[in-house]
Amino acid sequence: MPRVFFALWPDADAASRLHTIARCWHEVLGGRVMREDSLHATLAFVGDVAPQRLPDLRAVAAGIRLPGMPLAFDRGGCWRHNQIAYLGLRETPDALRCLWSALAAGLRAADFSIETRPFSPHITLLRKANCLAFDAATEKENPATEPVVWSVRDFVLVMSSISANGSRYEQIGAWPLL
Repeated sequence: MPRVFFALWPDADAASRLHTIARCWHEVLGGRVMREDSLHATLAFVGDVAPQRLPDLRAVAAGIRLPGMPLAFDRGGCWRHNQIAYLGLRETPDALRCLWSALAAGLRAADFSIETRPFSPHITLLRKANCLAFDAATEKENPATEPVVWSVRDFVLVMSSISANGSRYEQIGAWPLL
């Protein structure tokens, strides 16, 4: 069964800047740098879905009519429990919370299970990162000194496949924001 999630995909300039930050962090934190073409912010992880249910996911997404928004990823962090170094948001804009909420409500109404943990928008930059080194480095200054900003104009449905070389993502749908 396809493993799917909804996400925000950065434009080429933002993806390049994010990848540059990831490579810089890698020098201090080690780990595995995420590929530039895979950088994204997950909106809702749906998981394994029967192929015949994919049209239902597309219908939920097509029903969302909300404005686009600028996002400024400006807060570096590292989760020790899963060794993920990420770039997040100091403040989550109301427009992003509305998008997430509308998508989550639509998915639940269509009988899809989604994660129940609090929404924490972020972009994974490194896996298997040394978070202790991150903590030591950030005592002096935040490694993400300049925000990575892009104007979010759509959201996408992504199919994930896992191989020995890591995850591969294929966008299988996109919906514009107004």
